[in-house]
Amino acid sequence: MNIATHNKIFHADEVTAVALLHVFTQETITVTRVDHDTEDFSAYDMVIDIGKQFDGIKRFDHHQYKGGKSSAGLIWDYLGLEKSYPKISKLIKRVDDNDTGIAKAEPFEYSSLIRCYNHQAIHSQAQEKQFEKAVKFAMTILISLAEAQEAIEDAKSIVANSFLFDGNPAILELEHFTPHWTSYINGELTPHIKAVVWEDEEESNYKVKIPPKKLGSFKLNGKPLLADSRMTFVHSAGFFAIAPDEETMKHYLKQSV
Repeated sequence: MNIATHNKIFHADEVTAVALLHVFTQETITVTRVDHDTEDFSAYDMVIDIGKQFDGIKRFDHHQYKGGKSSAGLIWDYLGLEKSYPKISKLIKRVDDNDTGIAKAEPFEYSSLIRCYNHQAIHSQAQEKQFEKAVKFAMTILISLAEAQEAIEDAKSIVANSFLFDGNPAILELEHFTPHWTSYINGELTPHIKAVVWEDEEESNYKVKIPPKKLGSFKLNGKPLLADSRMTFVHSAGFFAIAPDEETMKHYLKQSV
């Protein structure tokens, strides 16, 4: 797939648009950055953020699209994956809002970090290399978000197969560990669950965490775990602890939960 976009200073929208196509299509992509006054795009399969036309098929110049979307948002619509990857959709919305003047990105937000890749000599070959680096950075973020979303879906079955630990209805033991169990076990969805346990077979120990009050919160939906000499480790914030074996964990949680 041959893609044209504009040269000189690049922004998060066209960088992200190109990265989306790299990540979510099977195409081998070649990008050519051309002058803003280029008129002949017959040699290209897609024209992004340039060309003064939008048709949603080949032409994706958002300056001709009235709807508060940047070229990143238009390509995301073209791919049709917004419902499958809501985390990426949130990122794209932030890119759109920044690029179209709805909400300026803070200094260390994604769009601002992409802008940092620009070279001082915007007409140089070094600038073209920086564009490639920016696309790779964006791809890293997108792949990470996509994998996290897929792992969240996989966590559903893991949580569904969890069981009571030591017969305590307030403590669940996971079938096996997933870092995304909090998406389904938290104070809003499962207020009666006060601790989650799992066996770490690789480290030959048992671990426990207190669920959050709500997804993404530091507030705990249970009493903080207390220091105990029998435990291998107890975090000072009381949300996480490690026991050397199952029996130690049982005795510890009888007093703690």
